Amino acid sequence: MKHTSPLLVASLVAVSVMGLGCNPFASVQEKINKKIGVTVAEKILEAGAGGKIDVDVESGGVVFKDPKTGEAISLGTNVKIPSGFPTDIPIYSGAIPSTAVLTQDGKRAALVVTVFDAESSQLTEWYNSQLIANGYERKSETDITKTFFNKYVKGNVKMSVIIAGQKDKSGRQVATIQINREETAK
Repeated sequence: MKHTSPLLVASLVAVSVMGLGCNPFASVQEKINKKIGVTVAEKILEAGAGGKIDVDVESGGVVFKDPKTGEAISLGTNVKIPSGFPTDIPIYSGAIPSTAVLTQDGKRAALVVTVFDAESSQLTEWYNSQLIANGYERKSETDITKTFFNKYVKGNVKMSVIIAGQKDKSGRQVATIQINREETAK
């Protein structure tokens, strides 16, 4: 009676399973590829920025954070807003953040969100009421074909809110809101 080597049997089983599209190592390879991609992105960004930068793609977006300066940029879909982000920037209920930027000194911040099923004019009224309730004064208001540009001031803080809405292919109302906040020296 011939004995078959256990190593040969294991190799044949592994090859047959991989050949059927059921690669048990695919998730490991995917994690390795993701880690390599993150490492390469960090090195490229560090070379350009001149310091250490952490890249986090686990959330479905990308977070660039310089641990030395505290500057942070989050990009993607439903990104995490960086810690220390100004709390006076209102965020509409159900808004999906796609960009969040915070400078090292916390004096400049920007936020881009997407809101579904709300008209631009309705969103403009909401942001206006929130900022005025928070002590801001509206300094300018511009409406160019249902794209709204509003500027607000509170002491040494300036905030601009840009709201642009349109219907997507299915007819659903979609608005993009960009909020920029800058704090100047007193």
